[in-house]
Amino acid sequence: HLSTRKLLVTEWVDGKKLSDCNKDDINKLIAVGQECFLVQLLQVGVFHSDPHPGNLLKLNTPKDGAELCLLDFGLVARLEQKDMDTIVSAIIHLANRNYADLVDDFISLDILPQDCDRSKVVPLMDKALSPYVKGGGAKRYEEELKRMYGFDEDGVGAIGGFQSMTNDLLTVLNDIPFSIPPYFALIARAVVTLEGVALTGNPDYGLVTEAYPFVARKLLREDRPEIQRALADVLYGGGGYNSDGVQALSFTRLLSILNGALGNTAETEGGTFVDIDSVPDEGAAEPVELARYLLSEKAESLRGLLEKELEEGLDLLLRQSLRKSAALAFANAPRPRVPFSGTPIGPPLESLPAPFVLPPLVSTAQSAFDTADSGHDAASVGASASGEANGAGAAAGIFGAALASSRVVVTTPLNLVETIAPALTREEELYALSLTDLIAASLGEDAAVVARGDGLSEPEAVSRVVLGLLAGGDESIDGASVGGGGGARGVLDAVTSLLPVTARPPPRDAHAAADPAAEALEQLRHVAAGLTGDDRVMADATVAKLRDALLTRLETRLAVL
Repeated sequence: HLSTRKLLVTEWVDGKKLSDCNKDDINKLIAVGQECFLVQLLQVGVFHSDPHPGNLLKLNTPKDGAELCLLDFGLVARLEQKDMDTIVSAIIHLANRNYADLVDDFISLDILPQDCDRSKVVPLMDKALSPYVKGGGAKRYEEELKRMYGFDEDGVGAIGGFQSMTNDLLTVLNDIPFSIPPYFALIARAVVTLEGVALTGNPDYGLVTEAYPFVARKLLREDRPEIQRALADVLYGGGGYNSDGVQALSFTRLLSILNGALGNTAETEGGTFVDIDSVPDEGAAEPVELARYLLSEKAESLRGLLEKELEEGLDLLLRQSLRKSAALAFANAPRPRVPFSGTPIGPPLESLPAPFVLPPLVSTAQSAFDTADSGHDAASVGASASGEANGAGAAAGIFGAALASSRVVVTTPLNLVETIAPALTREEELYALSLTDLIAASLGEDAAVVARGDGLSEPEAVSRVVLGLLAGGDESIDGASVGGGGGARGVLDAVTSLLPVTARPPPRDAHAAADPAAEALEQLRHVAAGLTGDDRVMADATVAKLRDALLTRLETRLAVL
């Protein structure tokens, strides 16, 4: 803080040029230098433009935990926020070879004009950039170009290869009026010099793929609209449509980018490109690690996007379930009939007006959950009898307050159902179908039956799901019984024995195929046991936010009655 615009104060440091260090030190510290460069380039907006070997120093004595010193900030460049966001998007597109969208990034960066011929630009991007993304520096790049155009090691190739290269060069010079902004030239200079040092330690080093985890973490963390759009661009591109008629979220890509943020990436083409449509075969993060990262502030942007997705998906499934269940109930409702002929008398039940009490859903739910939490806290400190009495009194108070704030409407059951659960559009039906397919694949067909709203027509499936979940509740988390002990198990077995065989869950046989729903419950129990107190607070807040959002939707629909 001693320097001013007219006075420069420097500090002497003792160290060794990074390029003169052994390979282990170079590989260790180049990762630090890379992180430093990316923070400057993509977060701060002011970056060191000349990180040559003489400016990267391994300190003889680490200072404040730092082992790498970056010298000489005499040449720096500045970036606007919009350009930093576009470069983030460009790195993602470049890392997974999405050159069609990379054209848009280059247009935003003023490298390409708006009216560029994409049919010519995209193939040339593939030829020019793919060899670079593979890493290995200028020598490897030259080898890849020779191989691409059919030249041998001495630079001699077939006439067709030379002609193809000449045509590509003429196309670039004559048909693609590109330009290089001054700051971008400095970025290229910094990248080339940084890679030069890295290659001395790792001959296969490539900055684009090495930068992918940093960019993935940035996408998951920041909630600015530009970053949200870039994140959505990655996640929504794998088939299926949501209720807005756009591509639905890809669960595989979600796991891929979460693993990428944790430094585990699936690769294609022999380790050349990041494969965002695959989860790493080796080194993939454990579910507990993924859950903890998702619940941390590092994934704030992703969490906001998933909350909206969950809200939309649950609303669709609940509407679909209510409409199917109500239609089946109305069809099977008893009606008075004329003796002998069986002709129904009067209008159907769903068409008869009746009074309905509509409480304030959001405030009632919030009060109920707050009371349940306080009752749980009271019980945990040993106030069992008095805690139960207070809980009962609080519940009565909530019920009374809700009743006092309620309103009574007179309408038909059919109109009430249509108001609460409007009919799904074609796009919404497609999205709901993709959700139930996902549930069937991960939790089993019985769980998909429940999600589709076919529980009344297939009660055996509901029975198998419920009893299977209860049977899996004998385990314990942190020593606390989940299922209620042996007595509860005996009651459960007795109830199960009274049901038809088709309504019973699969037998608990070590050699039998695992029940998907039971496996999912066990996985969820394992994840819950691995969460910290802060993780649980965030999880509770997220669930409460989702609950209130769904109830707010319901209140908004009911307001028209």
